[in-house]
Amino acid sequence: MSKRKTTQVLGVTISYHKIDNEEFINLTDISRYKNSKRPEIPIQKWIGANKTIEFLLAWERKNNPDFKHTETGVFKGFEKFAAEMLAGKSVSVSKWITNTNAKGMKVIRGKYGGTFAHKNIAFHFATWINADFYLYVVEEFERLKQEEYRKLGDPFYQKRNLAAGNYSLLIAAIFSQIDERLLTHPQPYKSRLPFASEVDMINKIVFGATSKEWKLQNTDKPVDRNQRDYATILELAILNNLEFLDAMLLQWDCKKEERKAFLQEAYDFQYPILKRSKTIQRMQQMANRLLDEQ
Repeated sequence: MSKRKTTQVLGVTISYHKIDNEEFINLTDISRYKNSKRPEIPIQKWIGANKTIEFLLAWERKNNPDFKHTETGVFKGFEKFAAEMLAGKSVSVSKWITNTNAKGMKVIRGKYGGTFAHKNIAFHFATWINADFYLYVVEEFERLKQEEYRKLGDPFYQKRNLAAGNYSLLIAAIFSQIDERLLTHPQPYKSRLPFASEVDMINKIVFGATSKEWKLQNTDKPVDRNQRDYATILELAILNNLEFLDAMLLQWDCKKEERKAFLQEAYDFQYPILKRSKTIQRMQQMANRLLDEQ
């Protein structure tokens, strides 16, 4: 389960999680709009309604190939659950799940637990709670979705991810070659730590400037940005390739001047080929559109 998140709707705090890559919303929290002290009561009444069971059955048929209609092994099946409900016996979300192997709801124990449901089921429950409240819930979760899309589509966010691709490989390779004294005795060896020097070498080949030089040349840019944020997709793709190649050259004990020559040759080879790449061009067009929309 992903990290718990919360949002506010008409003064009610509603938590939600990603479960199996699907958004599940806490029905217990939604229920507090109707009964803040005993939120389990509205849920129990809702699960015992014919219209609710019709909806849940339709959802499970569409989304859960392992849903149990009849008694199978440890599962009593939907038919027995429905029969007990019609006979006036007590029903609950837990009984629905254990009888039918339903996947649309989860009962989670613990401090931040509750009855969670797939967002479409949660919205159905919200309509049962209150029509006005339902509209606000849907509006809020639509807002959260758009906010997430905007974040994922942020061109700077995308470029940071792309630029970070092989950096961890490069760092691991540097660590494997580093003099042990540089790690255990910071002075007087501190200035010899090669991380910045290695990155500067690659930046110089790809961008024509070290990070420090770029900062001095672009004092109008936000302090939390760097030249990789403003790079083209082509430059970042080549940067990723050179970081990987440099990591391998470090593993092979190549001297820095040899690495520099190899990396420059690799850049000269890749640049004209990748510049013609239709995929790179499409990715750049997407990044440009996102930037224009901001």
